[in-house]
Amino acid sequence: MKLSKTLVCCLLLMLGSLSVMAQTEQEVKYEKFTGKIGPYAITLFVNLEYADEDQEVGYYYYNDRPKTRFTLRLVEYAAINAKGSMHLELKEYSPKGNHTGTFDGQRELRGDGYDGTFTNSQGKTFKFELMQQYDN
Repeated sequence: MKLSKTLVCCLLLMLGSLSVMAQTEQEVKYEKFTGKIGPYAITLFVNLEYADEDQEVGYYYYNDRPKTRFTLRLVEYAAINAKGSMHLELKEYSPKGNHTGTFDGQRELRGDGYDGTFTNSQGKTFKFELMQQYDN
C-alpha cells in the first residue's frame, strides 16, 4: 500500500512535535517538596523560576493517591524580608479544572521549607508544612 507524500510529511511532523513536547516537559526543573496538609501526606512539585501570576507552576498529589494530580497556579510570590523569606500563594485546581483550594504561606529560601495555611473550597483550613527534597 502506497502512502502519499502528504501523509508521510504529516506523520513526520506529528512525531517531531511529540518529541519536542516530551523534551520540553523533561527540561522543566521542578523543586520537590514533601510533607503534610493537616494529617494528609503529600508530594508537591513546583517551578517558580520564570513564573507569572495566574500561570501554572506545578502540581501535587496525596501520597495515597499519586495518580490524582492537582494543578498549582501562582497567585503571589513576593519577598517578605531581606533574609530570604518569601510569601508564596498557590491556587489548587482539581483534575477537572475546578478551583478547590489555596496554599498561603511562607517559603524559606535558606531553610528549604514552605509552610502556612491551606484552605479548601468549603473554607476549611489546615496547617501545611513541606520540606524541599534533593534527589541525587
